[in-house]
Amino acid sequence: MTAEKPRQCACRAGNGAGGGTRRAHPCCVHQPASCHLASNPTTAFTRHAGFHVSAERRGAGGTVGGGDFYTLSVKAPGHIGVVIGDACGRGVDAEEHLSRILPKVHQLARSGASPAGLLGELNRVVASELPTDRFVTAAAFEFDIGARLLTVANAGHVPGIVRRARDRRVSIVGRASGMPLGIVEGMTYLEEHYELNRGDVIVLMTDGVLEAVEPDLLSMSTLTRFLAEASEGAADVHRLLLGKFEECTRGKRADDMTLMALEAMPEPTSESFSDFARAS
Repeated sequence: MTAEKPRQCACRAGNGAGGGTRRAHPCCVHQPASCHLASNPTTAFTRHAGFHVSAERRGAGGTVGGGDFYTLSVKAPGHIGVVIGDACGRGVDAEEHLSRILPKVHQLARSGASPAGLLGELNRVVASELPTDRFVTAAAFEFDIGARLLTVANAGHVPGIVRRARDRRVSIVGRASGMPLGIVEGMTYLEEHYELNRGDVIVLMTDGVLEAVEPDLLSMSTLTRFLAEASEGAADVHRLLLGKFEECTRGKRADDMTLMALEAMPEPTSESFSDFARAS
């Protein structure tokens, strides 16, 4: 996420339910760029949590690092939490600010906090740790296949996209219910709940992907069409969308980016999960 030129963007989505002191809010614009094509599926979650997860995270221009982040934490078999976010800035600059809050992100991801509670606490951390002209967009998801429930809270971040296994219907889930983290002290976030079934594929991303691929940032019609046309499974969906990102950014300078695709397996395993978590 950059802070180079103000414009209406995902950062401004929703006014939320909170109040308090408003901090400076420079909106963000991104310049897409060429990156190498690579995929690093998080195979540990296939074995331990009952989910197929494919995830790609890159700094600006395809470098390592940057201001994007995600965490994956196991709560029980078939029950995981995901936090995805984007610190304002790009490359080394964004990475430096991210390093000041990332330990707390990891701690909160393992704490058992609800998506809305997690974002509320993280908002306080960002407000206290980062300069007043810096902010972070983030969304927290909880996937519980046993309860057939997807819960999401969104702090000015790109919403998720879900494709249903039963009819391949594609829809947007979890639009922002509040400002990005660190802008309004005391901000609270609302949770949305959706049905979740085995075989449903959920795509999460930062706006480095969204703004490179999608002409209509509000409807996300191009990305939803790509998802509807993709082959079955999270890995295939991830591979297709990553390829589209490559096509759109070839020869240009890309922003930091993160792209994830998740799918619940038929039967999660029943191993010990108390200490298992992965974060990037």
